Amino acid sequence: MGEPPRPMKATAGRLPSGDEWLHEVKWDGMRLIVTIDGDDRDRPVRLTSANGKDATPTFPELAGLADALGVGSAVLDGEVVAFDDRGRPDFGRLQQRMHVMDRRQAAERAVAVPGVLLLFDLLELDGHDVTGLPLVERRRLLGQLVEPGPHWQVPAVHDDGQSLLDAATARDLEGVVSKRRDSV
Repeated sequence: MGEPPRPMKATAGRLPSGDEWLHEVKWDGMRLIVTIDGDDRDRPVRLTSANGKDATPTFPELAGLADALGVGSAVLDGEVVAFDDRGRPDFGRLQQRMHVMDRRQAAERAVAVPGVLLLFDLLELDGHDVTGLPLVERRRLLGQLVEPGPHWQVPAVHDDGQSLLDAATARDLEGVVSKRRDSV
């Protein structure tokens, strides 16, 4: 497995509508590329931040993801968040976790402020690049691959962007990301 890809960034724009669009919540967290390598017994899960830094020691609660997936290898795209008491992402809480590289300190903070990885794309599966598949197919595969766990899940996508935006606004969430169903 080579270098993990750099994630695409969301850009501001008007909320699109139509059957060709899927919509999901925009999470207020830390973007991660997750590399699963079942052959690497020492580090079967590697976390890389959006700026290419190793974040693996920072989130020890995600180490069990490799066993949970049960595949030889995969590359996933997601966002790790720390939820507040009302179930909303709290970036201030997450900042207590970010950039902590000492394993003991990271483990202590993981108990106090657990991270949850929200996965929204599958980039590679068992050595095969799947980025050429339409988004709906990659999301289908991702949903089959990832059983919700204590520290990871695949959030739902929605057909009605305006309803999702209204719900996100009512819950004081960051916003909505819209993606073309057939996008690669």
